[in-house]
Amino acid sequence: MFNLKITCVAFFFCYTLTAQISHFNHYPTLKPHHILDDKLTDISFAFSMRVLESDYNGPLVRLRRASDNAQQDFTWGDNDILDINAINTWRGGSNVFIHTWYDQSGLGRNAVQTNNTQQPQFFPNITRPHFQGDGSNDYLIIDTPNGIQDVTNAGNQGTVLTIVRATTKSQHSFGVLTGTNRWSTHMNWSNNNLYFDPGICCNSTRYFSNAGNINVWEIYTFIKTNTNAVARSGGVQRFNGAHTTGRCTRTEDFAIGWANGDGTGNRSTTAFMELIMYRTDINVTQYQEIESNSTTFWGI
Repeated sequence: MFNLKITCVAFFFCYTLTAQISHFNHYPTLKPHHILDDKLTDISFAFSMRVLESDYNGPLVRLRRASDNAQQDFTWGDNDILDINAINTWRGGSNVFIHTWYDQSGLGRNAVQTNNTQQPQFFPNITRPHFQGDGSNDYLIIDTPNGIQDVTNAGNQGTVLTIVRATTKSQHSFGVLTGTNRWSTHMNWSNNNLYFDPGICCNSTRYFSNAGNINVWEIYTFIKTNTNAVARSGGVQRFNGAHTTGRCTRTEDFAIGWANGDGTGNRSTTAFMELIMYRTDINVTQYQEIESNSTTFWGI
């Protein structure tokens, strides 16, 4: 009887202990399942051809089918990438164009183009789905009440991390730009320099040669601190210098594939796969983690 009682107590104790352990995180240092799970503070928007945030359950893109102008939303597959098989089945060989690139930040700041003639073409590459404008009139727009002032810190600080394929053209790749008053990039300009202008142009520190990245997928990070303009590519700093010419005071909405404003002849042929923006100059650890995760995920 004594032995039986001890066995029961031992069994009960082990069972209870096991139940407690099963609800305990044995690996508290593991990173979140998706890169933005713990990085939404001060975010302005988050676009990608993959899922970036575990709580996001909406579509990644809405496409228009050229054959009949039908539209459809598409989510992601088991590999976290936009479901290209579903897109190919739906399009049936027709060309498709981006109507909406959905914001995964939780703020609902989708990038949209409702005019069929101004929608960038979507390319259903199985490993690196992307869209690209024709350089004539294609772009997407993010509608916010105060435009660029909302997605930056009042036209001053901000951080953009983007995976693009640079091309050579006198082009405005994203942001706003009216004359010298701008928060924008040229990726690349016709001289194959990449320019970053987060405020009144033209600051002395604003460009680097990007000739080696023509038609190459690369990650770029652009940071405007309270005092400096910083540009990085491939996880390497390309410039970091004082920005002395003043903040952007425009209120146009942020554009992708163009810098919204007066340069209508400078719409871009830059190809886009991912674009994340914060309204502050985020810390080094955070932007390096995003850079590393994105380059590993996309194999660039």
